[in-house]
Amino acid sequence: MSKIRAAISLFIACLAFLSAHAEIRYRNAENRWSLVSGKVEYVLHKEKDSITFEYFGPVAHQAWTPAKSNQNATVARRDIDGQVEGEEITPSELKLVSEKNISVKPGVDQLQLVFEHRRLPLRIRLNYTTWGDTGVITRALVVENLGTASLQVQRLPSLSWSLPQGEYDLTYLWGGWSQERQLGNEVLGPGARRFASTRGRATNNYSPWFCLHNQDTGTRYLAQLAYSGNWEMGFGRSPLTEQHPYTEGDLDVDLGMRFDFGGALSLEAGQSFSLPEVAFTSTAGDIDEAANQMHRYQREYAFAHNPVNDPLLVQFNSWYPFQGKMNIEEMKRCAALAAKLGAEVFVLDAGWYNKKNWSTELGDYKADNIAFPHGIEELASYVRQLGMKFGIWVEIENIGKESVIYREHPDWCLQYNGRPIEWGDRMQLDFSKPEVRSWARSVVERLAHDYGIQWLKIDYNIEIGDEFDPPATTSRHGDVLHKQVIEYYAWLDEIRAEFPNLVIENCASGGLRFDLGIMAHANTTWLSDEVRPKPSLQLAYGCTLEFTPGVCNHWMVGDTTDGDMYPGDTKDWWDFMLRVPMNGQLGISSKVFDWPPNLVQATADNIALYKKIRSTIAQADVYHLTEPPAHNNPKGWMAIQYVTKGADKSVVMVYRLDESLAARTFKLHGLSPSATFKITSEGKDMGTMTGSALMNEGISVTLDGTWRASVIELQGDAH
Repeated sequence: MSKIRAAISLFIACLAFLSAHAEIRYRNAENRWSLVSGKVEYVLHKEKDSITFEYFGPVAHQAWTPAKSNQNATVARRDIDGQVEGEEITPSELKLVSEKNISVKPGVDQLQLVFEHRRLPLRIRLNYTTWGDTGVITRALVVENLGTASLQVQRLPSLSWSLPQGEYDLTYLWGGWSQERQLGNEVLGPGARRFASTRGRATNNYSPWFCLHNQDTGTRYLAQLAYSGNWEMGFGRSPLTEQHPYTEGDLDVDLGMRFDFGGALSLEAGQSFSLPEVAFTSTAGDIDEAANQMHRYQREYAFAHNPVNDPLLVQFNSWYPFQGKMNIEEMKRCAALAAKLGAEVFVLDAGWYNKKNWSTELGDYKADNIAFPHGIEELASYVRQLGMKFGIWVEIENIGKESVIYREHPDWCLQYNGRPIEWGDRMQLDFSKPEVRSWARSVVERLAHDYGIQWLKIDYNIEIGDEFDPPATTSRHGDVLHKQVIEYYAWLDEIRAEFPNLVIENCASGGLRFDLGIMAHANTTWLSDEVRPKPSLQLAYGCTLEFTPGVCNHWMVGDTTDGDMYPGDTKDWWDFMLRVPMNGQLGISSKVFDWPPNLVQATADNIALYKKIRSTIAQADVYHLTEPPAHNNPKGWMAIQYVTKGADKSVVMVYRLDESLAARTFKLHGLSPSATFKITSEGKDMGTMTGSALMNEGISVTLDGTWRASVIELQGDAH
C-alpha cells in the first residue's frame, strides 16, 4: 500500500510540475508569490506592506537558509537595491501599494508590483514576467518622481540580488575588437569584483552577461541585460566576523545601466524613467543548461524574426577582397562566382559611395559614378538575375568629417563642450532628434526603392564614451546615451515595419554592440572582424554560449584578412576553414576570382552541406563538448553539438587542433535516450547507436591530421 501511495504522490507531483511550467501564483496561506517558468521558480514573500526575496532556483528545491548580518542576526534577503537622494532603496524602505497578476498572452504571465518610498516622493514599479516553459524570468523596473522638485538617482540596477552563502565561481565574457567573447572564470573571494562598460558600445571589453555557480548547492544563476549602452555589474561579499568567514555571508549581485558621466540620473518632478530589462534563469545542471534556457527565451520571445532569413541565408560580402575599393566589373565577377558557390544574398559593403575615402565621406550615400557609371541599380539587377537577393552596407548612426551631410548639419551630432564628439574620421548622429531619424529613414527608403535591397548591413564604428552635453553639472540628466539607444531601437522597428522583407544585420566593428537589447530589433549580427579560421574557433564557442547560434553571423575569408588563399593549401584545410563559421549563419568574403576550380568545388560542396544542417543549428540547444579553445594558438580538440527541440536530431561540429591525438571520444547531450540514431559524416554511413549509448559511452571521432574538421549528423527514430 505504501508503494501505491508513493506512486500516487509522485504522479500528483508530476502533474503539478507540468501544470506549473508557466504561471504566477499567490499562496494566501504562506503569503508568497511563486513565479514559475519551466523548471525555474522565483519566490517573493509578503510581510504586511513589504516584499522580500525568498528563493530563486530550480523548482521544488529546498528554500534558502536565513541570511545573516555582520552582527550574526537574521536579516531579510533583497532583490532590489539602490540609492536616491542619498536614501537607500531596499525592501524595508519601500511600501507595497499595489499588486496585480495578469496574463500577457498564452504561456506568458506578469506580476506587477508598485512600491512607494517611505520618506521620498518616489514610486517604483516592478514587472516580473514568466516566459512559457523557457525557464527565463524578466524584470522591468520603472522609477517615478511624485514630488515637485527633481530627484537624483545615484544608483538603481535593473537586477539586485542577495544570494545565499556558499563558495561561488563566476563565468563572464571578455574581449575587445577581434577578440570578442572569451570566457573568464574565477572563484569569488572576499571583497568586490566589478565590471563596467564606459565606451558607449555594450559589448566592448565585457558582455552584460554572467553565470554564477554556487559550489555548495550546485545551483547556477545566469543573467543578461537588454541594453546596448553603458552598464555596470558587480559581485561582492564581506566577512561577517572572525568566527564566520565570508562564505557564510550573502553574495551581493547587481547588473544595470550606467548613467552618463558615471554619475546620477536627474529625475524631474512628475517624470518617470524605464530602466533596461534584465532576463535571468537558474539550473542545477551545467552552464550549457542555463545558457540553453536563455537561448530558448531569445528564440521564442526576445529576438526579432524575419521569414526571409529562415532558413539562414548564405551570404557573399564584398568587404574583405576589396575593402572599400571596388567597381562594377569586379562586383559582377564576384556575383557570378558567388551564385555558383551557392550564395543566396550578395551584399555590397562599404565604399560603394565614396570618391576618395569611404570613412571620411560616410553618410553621403550616393553611388560612386566612376566605379558604378550606371548606378548600383545595374549590379542589383544583375545579382537578382543570378537568383540571389541584393544587400548593401550603411553606417547610419555616424557621418564622416568630410561628408556633405556633416558640413550641412553639424548640429545633428552628439556633442560635448559644445563640439561634436569626434572619434577617428566620424561623428555620432543624435537619434533623439526627429530630423536625424527622418533623414536616416529617407536613406533606407531610397536604397530600398532604387536598389530593391533585401539585406541591410548596419555598421557602427565609433566609441562615444559617456560624457555628453549639456556640460553644466546642474543641467545634466544622465540619460543622453539612453535616449540615443532607445530612439535607435524605435527607428529600427520603424524600418522593419515598413520593409518586412528586409533582413537587418547588426554590426559594430565586429561584435562590440551585440547584446540582448539590440537583437530585439535586428535579425542577425556580424560576430567579429577577426576572420582567420584558428582564432575564429574561440569566437564561435563564446558566441554560442551567450546567444542562440542563429544570430551569430561569420564568414570564410581565407588565409589572410585580405581574402587571399595560399597556393599550398589542401582540401582538408579548406574544409576546416569553411566549417568554422558554420556554427551560426555562414557567409563568404574572399578573392573567389583567384580560386582554382577544386577550391570552388570544395566550397560549393561545403555550402551544400551547410544548407542541410542550418535549420538544426539555428533552432537547436547547444552543448559545448570541450573546454573553450584559446584565441591564439588553440590546441587539442573543439566540439559543439546542436540538438533539435524534439531531441531526435543532432549535428556535431568537430575540430582537431594543434598538439592533439588522432582520435577522441565525445559524450553527447540532450538526445532522446530510447531513440536509435543513424549517424552520418559528410554523407558516409557511420552506423547506428541509441541515444543512451551516445550520451553514456560517446562517439569516437578520428581525424588523420591537425586542422581538420568533421560534421556529424544524427537522425533519430524515436520510440
